[in-house]
Amino acid sequence: ICRRLNAKCVWIENDFDGMIPALKAKKFDGVLSSMSMTPARAEQIAFSDKLFNTPTRLVAKKGSTLQPTAESLKGKTVGVEQGTIQETYAKTYWAPKGVQVVPYQNQDGVYQDLMSGRLDAAL
Repeated sequence: ICRRLNAKCVWIENDFDGMIPALKAKKFDGVLSSMSMTPARAEQIAFSDKLFNTPTRLVAKKGSTLQPTAESLKGKTVGVEQGTIQETYAKTYWAPKGVQVVPYQNQDGVYQDLMSGRLDAAL
């Protein structure tokens, strides 16, 4: 992207739920992320055409039989990155059916707790 724009780019990592506020505060010029365009987000920022598609997956330790359904996850803990559509989905459809949805500041924290056994799965 930078080469095509003939621009010097500096990449900045930012927690997902802080991307829109930081963009609006001009801490950076754009966001390259798997951010879904929702009506609420589109009211605040402009979106380009989609550059790539990354489907959401339920991730668990190797050998797990968990499935991405409320029935399979009932009584289990599932980590999500806060501010994402994955968090909204899990809290809307899974939490009311007995799934403990645990939001994290960033995806690294989700994976760290999944690997340590503090989570049963990650979305």
